[in-house]
Amino acid sequence: FIKSLSTRICADHPDCRPKMTALLLFFWGGVFALIYTAGLDSKGLHFPGRVVMIGIVTGAIAALALFIFQSALRYGKISTSWLIINLTSAVPVLVSIVLFNEKLNTAKSVGILLVFTAIVLLWLDKRRDLQKMDPAQASVQKSKWLPLMLLTFAAQGLASTGSKVLVEAGVGDYVWQFLIVLYWSGFVTMLSLSILREAWPNRREVSTAAVMGLCSMVGNCAITMALKTVKGSIAYPVDNGSLLIVVLAGILFFKEKIHPVGFLGIIFGISAVLVLVLN
Repeated sequence: FIKSLSTRICADHPDCRPKMTALLLFFWGGVFALIYTAGLDSKGLHFPGRVVMIGIVTGAIAALALFIFQSALRYGKISTSWLIINLTSAVPVLVSIVLFNEKLNTAKSVGILLVFTAIVLLWLDKRRDLQKMDPAQASVQKSKWLPLMLLTFAAQGLASTGSKVLVEAGVGDYVWQFLIVLYWSGFVTMLSLSILREAWPNRREVSTAAVMGLCSMVGNCAITMALKTVKGSIAYPVDNGSLLIVVLAGILFFKEKIHPVGFLGIIFGISAVLVLVLN
């Protein structure tokens, strides 16, 4: 929740650049992951070749997804935009079915259907807002928010398959080593896009990214530890419960108006996430 709230604050502030914040997020995530792995993980700083390869690809895609998402937030609501990010759990399911020959059961079919239904409903909510805006401004937002969010959906979904690929490659025990490579790969990707175009980061960007990076690491650490003691059917729904808090934050803190069709989309979206993670 804190990570998502920081993302929106950055997107709304003129002195907080999405690309620079994404760059620093991966930097801080890499630092925190390195400290955790070196000090607490039993395998330490040992990196098998397959872990490095998967981490590099996943980190590069995740970096692009984060940058596109932060850019999209300038034209949309955090309550609906963040939900679309969480709907990307459908992508790893599809990849598992297509590439790893997993069976498509009824629950997964329903979950995937709910995902795309939710996206349509959330776009209808956005269109209601556009109908009330100045035509020139509405044209700009219409041409940017939906394409950016669809790109984010695809990229974030592909990045989310990294953990599945890691397991299928037989190196699923190297989670934290994978995260180190992922974060630093994301950092290098963003740096290569920013080094000749962006000024040095300001204090707001450094502090916001540090909070986001720490929350990202704490979240990964918490869910990993939770899965050692409780079933995934309990841990994952609780992890995705922050969706409700993000929706409330968007309404209460940022005064976002959600139309009835938007609330219906949020209900479908949260239902889709729960169906997919429980099956």
